[in-house]
Amino acid sequence: MPMFDYEEKRKKINNVTKLMEEGDWRSVLEAFEGNEENREPLLVWIRPSLSLVHFIEQELKKLNISKISSVGCGCGTLEWIIQQAVPDLEVIGYEVNKGWWESKHSTPHYIPLEYVDDKGANLELPSDSALLFCYFNNLEFFNNYIKNYKGDCVILIGPIDGKRHCEPQPDYLEEKKDWEIQSRMLLDGGDEIAIYIRRNMF
Repeated sequence: MPMFDYEEKRKKINNVTKLMEEGDWRSVLEAFEGNEENREPLLVWIRPSLSLVHFIEQELKKLNISKISSVGCGCGTLEWIIQQAVPDLEVIGYEVNKGWWESKHSTPHYIPLEYVDDKGANLELPSDSALLFCYFNNLEFFNNYIKNYKGDCVILIGPIDGKRHCEPQPDYLEEKKDWEIQSRMLLDGGDEIAIYIRRNMF
């Protein structure tokens, strides 16, 4: 990678994290607006937007859910934006490798993180929260989390344009007998958010 590109990338990351420190979530969203050059995987895999935040807020209100548990959230930029923009939503992140995320070398995180084992086989996730996976990338571990989750809402965010990959993809739960699609939304940059509810919820 050319030195200029590296320096520009670090400058952008530093600028966004500074805005997060200041609590300026609207300016953080503005930093991701525009074209694909404004995608920054070290902070968040998608290009977050105010319309995405409003979509999540409105759909969870329909379900009377006020908590989000985000598995594999990384540094939690998307989750931080949601928390700041919608204070009534409580957001917590789950990650592996505490040694990395608490080290001076990691990308700063500004949401609470709970650390779990890699496979998530024994993790009991809060049943009163929606379960969020954004660009998650291990189907075996995902199925472990879903198996242990007793709540009624799963949110999947990922690519649908074939240019990037994640497991599960946003349509993964469509054919599963326990889940049905509640709503979905296309995101800038070839991504999609899909919100599923448990079939026996109502």
